[in-house]
Amino acid sequence: QTICGLHMHKELFSTTAAFVDAVTMGAIERWATYGLETPELAEVARKILAQPITTSSAERNWSTYSFIHNVKRNRLNSSRADKLVFIHSNIRLLSRFQDNYKEGPYKKWDVDPENSMIDDFHVRLEEMR
Repeated sequence: QTICGLHMHKELFSTTAAFVDAVTMGAIERWATYGLETPELAEVARKILAQPITTSSAERNWSTYSFIHNVKRNRLNSSRADKLVFIHSNIRLLSRFQDNYKEGPYKKWDVDPENSMIDDFHVRLEEMR
């Protein structure tokens, strides 16, 4: 409800002072002014701002893109390759919620498919058990 009030400029955030403060105050000063009156919003902001900034998801996409559009499949146009990357990423994400993700056919889903050393290592590891 507080977040909706902020977004829709209602309640505490509908005053002229709030509009002026949004433009003139720094973030720390504004949170010191309005944060105490909106503890739910402050809690959400703390959780969001505590997340580390990373490019790993973009790097994963580029890795998937290079897997799909490689030397063997270089005739794919970029639009089709983009769609395949989108589908591959979403299927991979959905598979993580399956009960048999670590045991079933998906157990090698996250390994590099072009690295045969990984396949050999997996076989050797199974033999050792």
